[in-house]
Amino acid sequence: MAKRNSSPEKVKRTLLIGLGGVLLVVLLYQVFKGPAPRPTRNPQAGATTADTSTKATASAPSASKTQRPSATAQQEALLQAQLSDLTPLNLKVISGRGDGKLEVGSRGNIFAYVPPPPPPREIPKPPPPIQLVSLQPQTAVAGTPRPITLVVSGQKIPADGQILFNGAPRPTKRVSESQLSTEIAPGDYAYEQNINIEVKSQSNPAENSNAIPFVVQRAPEPQFVYKGRLGTLGQPQYNYAVFELNTTKEIKRAKVGDTMMGTWRIDAISADAVDVTHTQYEIKRRVPLQDKAR
Repeated sequence: MAKRNSSPEKVKRTLLIGLGGVLLVVLLYQVFKGPAPRPTRNPQAGATTADTSTKATASAPSASKTQRPSATAQQEALLQAQLSDLTPLNLKVISGRGDGKLEVGSRGNIFAYVPPPPPPREIPKPPPPIQLVSLQPQTAVAGTPRPITLVVSGQKIPADGQILFNGAPRPTKRVSESQLSTEIAPGDYAYEQNINIEVKSQSNPAENSNAIPFVVQRAPEPQFVYKGRLGTLGQPQYNYAVFELNTTKEIKRAKVGDTMMGTWRIDAISADAVDVTHTQYEIKRRVPLQDKAR
């Protein structure tokens, strides 16, 4: 029984050994044989092949009706034909003139600097119907404690023309066909500013004028400091005030009624301050005693 069972196993082993030997021979053959050389493409050969295939197709009408070259093959054949074409480019066709010279089209050269468009032209406004020429006076000093009669001169002033003071209507007097006047109180020009003077018709607001500035200058200030007082308290009219000029640091003394720097009149002298008045503009100021610690 043991001999019968061993014979099939020997047959299997023999077959396995034989298969292994065959696989080994095939493997060795593939290794030593090496990769097959890749065929080189020849455009003429391809064209010849294509011509041959075309002739073969023409000779077999039944096969041409059923078989056509693929799209990939057609694209490859077209590419090969374009690569093999070495004809120089004809620039005359590109220029459009036939002489090979390029011209800049109506849209311009894309590489050239294009200047910005000019700004839109401002259309000048027509002049107003009323033309003001001058003011009298043209300026005033802020803080002057007296009214001013302002005279406005111009052309084409209507009979019901009215003076506007910074846009506000003012009581207006007609002096002549070309002049109007109004009174300006001290409070109207109490500080430094520019005031626009205009004229407008009371019955027709569209009949207006140009604006002329009325300049209010800064009020003058004393250019000296009060340093001390000389004299007795019982006789203030004989006391002297000691001043120091701001620019030169020169020491000056003055009594009541004297004038400092040619413009400031001494009105009163006390232990704490000196009252002065500007002789031209009648502007009053109080100069306090300067602290000795300064």
